[in-house]
Amino acid sequence: MEYSPGLRGVVAGETAISTVGKEGTSLRYRGYDAIELTKNNTYEDVASLIIKDSLDGDEFKEAFSRHYNNKAFEDETVSKYIENLKSLHPQSEMHPMALLRTIVSGGQEIESDTEIESIARISATVCFAIASYHKADTNILSDKYLVASSLLPNDANDEMLEALDDMLILYAEHGFNASTFATRVTASTRADLTGSIVSGIAALKGELHGGANERAVELINSFNTVDEAEKGIYSLLDEKKKIMGFGHGVYKVQDPRSPVVKNWVEQLVDNDFSKNRFEIAKKIDEIMDAEKNLFPNVDFYGGLLLSELGFEIDLFTPIFVAGRSVGWAAHYFEQREQDILIRPAAKYIGPPER
Repeated sequence: MEYSPGLRGVVAGETAISTVGKEGTSLRYRGYDAIELTKNNTYEDVASLIIKDSLDGDEFKEAFSRHYNNKAFEDETVSKYIENLKSLHPQSEMHPMALLRTIVSGGQEIESDTEIESIARISATVCFAIASYHKADTNILSDKYLVASSLLPNDANDEMLEALDDMLILYAEHGFNASTFATRVTASTRADLTGSIVSGIAALKGELHGGANERAVELINSFNTVDEAEKGIYSLLDEKKKIMGFGHGVYKVQDPRSPVVKNWVEQLVDNDFSKNRFEIAKKIDEIMDAEKNLFPNVDFYGGLLLSELGFEIDLFTPIFVAGRSVGWAAHYFEQREQDILIRPAAKYIGPPER
């Protein structure tokens, strides 16, 4: 039996949800170019497309709005639970991803729910938990950018909402990545949607997956000037240290999501600190291209974009969850329909019989 470390290049299943890197650069959701979707559609439309192959986001919007408002204004249970967790585990000790994992795991499953209703409930819970970390109010939802507005303070302008909406679209789905595969493995046992989504959250918490955006921004922030960044990156390369936010396991030419995110950063930077940080990022990008022929993936400029939108670094990966939850759900439903237990073989490398 042939062995491939990390299952690289192994076809582990069939999916009708997305194609990733088919031509070396492309990303398509059910046949639609994801980059084009950011130009003409909202995250809610894309959520509907990914879940039920329809670009009409009205059902998702109605369900999400109802569940989010219920948590914000009517049901005090979730609010109290979040605050109790945060008080028992100060933010310095409990990463928001751990909070999300715990909050989502306590969600109620209702058998009569539609697929859209089920994931809208989980999505609203995730967004409400993230919003609880803002000091400003987040209770006014935009008609156009519903999910994005649930994650930003009420005073966010339309440009900020659109930028985050695009980010959520680009995070929504990405084939059999680690967290999605974890979700499908759990689903393959006939586990429920909530448990399977929790598997995805747990996998995404690792720095080689969702945490890469945090590490990338921490690297950029570690330099004060472009010259300092140039010297620092060359030094890290000499030491053969990994530079987070570059290259991709599937894309061979470029990550098509990165230019969209980079353009938003360029539009949003409006002060000397932000402009300097953007120049530092571009210098790192230039060096990695010249020295390693590596392109930035969505995490590199994605972290900068989330910073410009006012999010603290430890909320970057939870934002990833807010976008990716619909992709996980679509894969859950697809795996349950296929009803095949995922059970690969292992190559034994231990001691011989004794």
